Amino acid sequence: MLRRSFLGLLTSSILFTLLGTRGRAASHADNYAFHHGVASGDPLRDAIILWTRVSGAAGEPVTVQWQVARDEAMRDIVASGATATDADRDYTVKVDARDLPSGALLYYRFTVGEITSPVGRTRTLPTDGIDAARFAVVSCSNHPYGYFNAYRDIAEHDDLDAVIHLGDYIYEYGLGEYATERAEELGRIPDPPTELLSLSDYRRRYAQYRSDADLKAMHGAHPVIAVWDDHELANDAWRDGAQNHANGTDVDEGTWVARRDAAMQAWFEWLPVRGQPAGDRTRIYRDYRYGDLLRLIMLDTRIYGRDKQPDISQTDGTRTSIERVLNDGKRQLLGRRQQRWLRKRLKQRGTTWQAIGQQVLLSPLHSPDLEPLLDLTRPSLVPVELLQRNIALSKTNPPVLLDTWDGYPWARRALLRDIARHGNNTVVLSGDLHTSIAGNVTRDGAADATTVEFMTTSVTSPGFAEYLPEKHPGAVANATLEQNPDLRYMETDRRGWLCMTFTHDKCVGEWRLLDTITETSYNVTVDRRLSVTAGNVAAGLQEA
Repeated sequence: MLRRSFLGLLTSSILFTLLGTRGRAASHADNYAFHHGVASGDPLRDAIILWTRVSGAAGEPVTVQWQVARDEAMRDIVASGATATDADRDYTVKVDARDLPSGALLYYRFTVGEITSPVGRTRTLPTDGIDAARFAVVSCSNHPYGYFNAYRDIAEHDDLDAVIHLGDYIYEYGLGEYATERAEELGRIPDPPTELLSLSDYRRRYAQYRSDADLKAMHGAHPVIAVWDDHELANDAWRDGAQNHANGTDVDEGTWVARRDAAMQAWFEWLPVRGQPAGDRTRIYRDYRYGDLLRLIMLDTRIYGRDKQPDISQTDGTRTSIERVLNDGKRQLLGRRQQRWLRKRLKQRGTTWQAIGQQVLLSPLHSPDLEPLLDLTRPSLVPVELLQRNIALSKTNPPVLLDTWDGYPWARRALLRDIARHGNNTVVLSGDLHTSIAGNVTRDGAADATTVEFMTTSVTSPGFAEYLPEKHPGAVANATLEQNPDLRYMETDRRGWLCMTFTHDKCVGEWRLLDTITETSYNVTVDRRLSVTAGNVAAGLQEA
């Protein structure tokens, strides 16, 4: 204990001396603050990433002290040290705190001079046998479209081991673009007000999101295990481009590589994750082991190995022509290196469950005939002309969400083959669609499930019900369930989060949905609870 404290003070002294910041730090100390709170993530058995940001620095390097303790009063210190930050990393601070006790509830804070951060709470991974593990699963938090009530609700749950964030942590659009209709009314105008293109743009947007009190509360209460989806970069991104980049507008958006690298750098700066951006070699897929209960495997289905999604405009809109395009070639979603890595993880034993966290819908989804379900005289976020085209397209019940695994049928068959051959009680966690979904996923129409899928709705981003003006509430969801019999649950109207609980007997998904995101006072209800039994995933989902 004494040795750690002494080394922490010694390290701090050396850093101040080497950087020449003693005098300058003192002169600017009154301006320093921790406006963006604290965060933790990427837990290991003896380590955790700790994050904060120093506001008010005026170009000079800053040295920050950090502490980890067993108690919230920060008296029983188990680790401490110092680190430096500067403008090159946007004054963000990331510490890989090591030599921590395993399976422990811990507290942490940062200081600069006399300025102290809020105290955060975090957990390391357990090494011994555990009876249960519980997670919040979230996705798609569009700041201008509503309040982050889901994050607030998660922060108030003390019994979570971690928050699994499946991406779309920020959105890249400017004011007047996607899902900003409420921005002025709610006082949530995007900053900057234009689409994100440069490193400075992405940093400013993260700073705005991380200033939100509800998001800060969630980060301060739980460690986060995060991957990106497309909107941390640009809509419908893939390995070498994106739908929302250089798409025929008059704005010079620069090269995709420059934009991608800027977006990746900002993500690594502002999220409590290990690693550094490395261009097209950037790897965010990784895994975590919760004792003998669960191996959590996080994938990158967005950038690392993804080929360009198929173009529906190349078809005549019929199901036959769409499926012909889908089956043209072995289109990759994971890439061969990530697929080999996943296969090795699936082969590993020693846990009751394997959970794969990834970005997009795995279950096949065919559209119902929309014409009897929609009333085009009612308000919608979609122009009437586009709704009419979608109605015409839906007549043959085609797959239409081609940015999901539906657009990559060869890759999905390969994934399900690997799960069937090598997996062990494997379940899949998904996001991206702003809709609560659960389903059994089968191979080639087999009766038994190869795996089951739990999809979280969005934190705020608009769902199907806000795009499709239904004649009756739930009409599209009910018709979609009828059209897709392997789906067991679908709710399109409400935002919220998914609570996942793993025990040695079963895995339970619980959809906690909000009654509003346009008011800060809200109510939460459990809309559905579904489970799958250990040793009998083939039987699929059951009511819990």
